[in-house]
Amino acid sequence: MRHPAELYYAPSLPPDEVRALLRRDQLLLRTCQAALGRVGGDVLGLSVEPRPGEVVIHAAVARETPEVAEDLCDIASELELLLMGGPDDRSDITVQVHVGPPCPTDWPGYGHAVIHLAKTGEPWEGEDG
Repeated sequence: MRHPAELYYAPSLPPDEVRALLRRDQLLLRTCQAALGRVGGDVLGLSVEPRPGEVVIHAAVARETPEVAEDLCDIASELELLLMGGPDDRSDITVQVHVGPPCPTDWPGYGHAVIHLAKTGEPWEGEDG
């Protein structure tokens, strides 16, 4: 059975690449759902990276606090619940924390599916400001 997204998205990609894009989009959606109401002011950036057998949540934070750690743990726990019964049911969920702005040159999460970028007033390389 074809995936419903194929009705609207039909590039000429090999099936493996289409599956990878659909997985990334599904993880992006579920991580957004898991993060609702849990992104505090110290979280400057949040992204999700699909890896084989693993989902990595990248967080750029202004500073590490117990509240930030609890929020990120809650996001990972909620994501685990949202993935139950699906193809990523057994995937490990890890959180990688970067202290500092989510700029493209320093934050490992920048090159992945970005969920949240805080407005800090500081333009980073590659941004218009």
